[in-house]
Amino acid sequence: MASAENPSDLDPSRFLSSFIDVAKAVLLTPKVFFSVMVRQGAFTHPVTFLVSCVLVHTFLAGLIHRAEGLVFQNLVMGITHPFLTAGIFFLILTRLFHSPCTYGATFRINAYASAVGLVTWIPVAGPFFELYRLYILVVGLRTIYEIKTSRAVTTIFLTLVVYTVMFRVLYNVTGGQFIKLPG
Repeated sequence: MASAENPSDLDPSRFLSSFIDVAKAVLLTPKVFFSVMVRQGAFTHPVTFLVSCVLVHTFLAGLIHRAEGLVFQNLVMGITHPFLTAGIFFLILTRLFHSPCTYGATFRINAYASAVGLVTWIPVAGPFFELYRLYILVVGLRTIYEIKTSRAVTTIFLTLVVYTVMFRVLYNVTGGQFIKLPG
């Protein structure tokens, strides 16, 4: 059983303290967190954690950048990308590496890695924290699925390739219109 020092999932009955405990565990001791993380069940807790991280990030980034379009983009991308990324990870892990993984556990890794969003709004340091998010994802995939680090890194690299191709296709199809921010 997980403790406050080693939480395994968000506990909505004590939301704020649980949110802080989970965020600290993911950011400071990801291997420990992922080794005790709940791997199946409803998505309610990880989605609540994800949305909370996205809201905090969006609010703080909005205060700094004061761009309505950026706020909208942060909300939409912050909430949808972990679902899509988990699907791409899942396909790569099951099809390429024949890993016995589940979409649910893969989504949970992405949802809890969103804790990095709590600090990526910091000017200049944000991109470095995004690199740390990649590290957390590697640790999560390696720990949950007991795969080699090279397979976790390859999974993330191939996912970035998929996103790059999708971005280019969308850009070419829409003439760049899809990247124009509203507002």
